[in-house]
Amino acid sequence: MTHISTTLGALAVATALSTPSANAEELRFAIGVPENFTIVQAMTYFADTIPERTNGEITAKLFTGSSLLNFTETFSGVRDGIADMGYVVSAYHRAELKESNLIGDLGMLGSNLVVMAGAASEYCLTDAECIAEYQREGQVFLGFASTPPYRLISVEPLETLDDVKGKRIRSFSGQGRWAEALGAVQVNLPAGDIYEGFSQGTIDVNTHPYEAFETLSLKDVAKYVTDLPLGTFYVNALFNTNIDVWRNWDEATRIAVMDTAAEGLGRAAAATYAEDLAYHDGGVEALGVTVITPSPELISATEEFVAADVPGIATLNEETFGVTGAAEKIDRFRALVEKWTGLVGEIDASDPEAVAGLYRENIFGDVDKANYGL
Repeated sequence: MTHISTTLGALAVATALSTPSANAEELRFAIGVPENFTIVQAMTYFADTIPERTNGEITAKLFTGSSLLNFTETFSGVRDGIADMGYVVSAYHRAELKESNLIGDLGMLGSNLVVMAGAASEYCLTDAECIAEYQREGQVFLGFASTPPYRLISVEPLETLDDVKGKRIRSFSGQGRWAEALGAVQVNLPAGDIYEGFSQGTIDVNTHPYEAFETLSLKDVAKYVTDLPLGTFYVNALFNTNIDVWRNWDEATRIAVMDTAAEGLGRAAAATYAEDLAYHDGGVEALGVTVITPSPELISATEEFVAADVPGIATLNEETFGVTGAAEKIDRFRALVEKWTGLVGEIDASDPEAVAGLYRENIFGDVDKANYGL
């Protein structure tokens, strides 16, 4: 009888720890992309894990697509409490998030998404100005995610520098400056209009990761991709949290949220890396797309552009966007990229557990977690 009572007691405790309490706080999490996007694995992991980490006191309901807020609405929606957490694309809010966008402009410095998201997250989490710009907008920043490397998706094969010259290339930021420096024409076009742009002949080329052949159905209108990595886009703030919600939590809850978010970022990074590798290693050809190897001349011209572009990024951000000390900040970010290149080089970047652990232990740098965001 005693054994049975003990067993039942243990089961009751386990159930209490794994089942949300009647008074559990349910977070409204605005994501902005459909649930089948690889990056959503970060938020799904968070929603699955945070109840256990907080003894059932915190749960999360995911609102994918535009079911709660779309991309452009999420920034103000988190601030105003319409969502408790949200996926904020920092590039959409250049005036408010100038410090984040400074490092976002350096996307062509590296094409390993696990490295770049880790370095960008540590940069912002340990930079007072970067933290402050989110807090001024009523939210707490918890790290960045990254896209896979951008490449050249085209209707004609692009192998040489001459092939690129004169082409109308849908691009932005560093890739846009690259296009113009190599004699092409930069075209600004929302992602949702790329398919039509190809169909109507208003663009010849699109800069995008391999996955766009499927997610944007570009395999139907563009049959070539040049394997010329053009950097990544890594200032996607996945776990921005309403500041009032954050400050209402106790220390243990805040730390649990920080660690779980970091692990979610790491898992999504590993999954995205593995998916891009699969496309590279035959997946693109299986879609009926021809992969073009760029000429040494085109590779050299790209490398020369990147080296020459960095000083201009500092000037642009200081003169146009009001960033102070941009050159020194860029140097700090480049040092973090080097640091993270070493860290990621010691693990399998496609292993979710390995990358999750690496992010949890490293993206916060020397941050005092107990007082972060207060």
